[in-house]
Amino acid sequence: MTNIIQEHWSNNELPGIDAILFADGTMIMLDFYTISTEGRKLHYVNPVCETNLKSVEKYNDDVWSQIERHPGALTLPDGKKVHFGEGAMGNEGFVALTENDDQLIWALFSTATNPFIKAAFVNGKIRAYSTYDRYYNIDILAPEKIVIEAAE
Repeated sequence: MTNIIQEHWSNNELPGIDAILFADGTMIMLDFYTISTEGRKLHYVNPVCETNLKSVEKYNDDVWSQIERHPGALTLPDGKKVHFGEGAMGNEGFVALTENDDQLIWALFSTATNPFIKAAFVNGKIRAYSTYDRYYNIDILAPEKIVIEAAE
């Protein structure tokens, strides 16, 4: 499974669904939602379930979507790289962590974030900035742990 995933990653493709894909084929499906309260909007994302790419492809034989990587990849202190950018549609964005020769560790794809245009390493987490004027704090070791905040 890893070779198939790496091949798609090398061809700038990720599953075009709200999920995190790991190199071993494990997927964590995500639910993005917004709550309006007292004149402001709060944004959240929660993991829904764990599955695998093989199961997803069983029900969707055209799950792969083109991505465009932003040229400003972020290199972390341990040498791993954070890639980010957009999907084929204007509302899509992705953030991915790689090591060595662009070997994918995990990739988050979202139909709800808009493109990611910048990333930083803040307090041991990836902070990915969206064109929605929000940033997404993503835990490197548990990328399903995401906290969304308004950009300042």
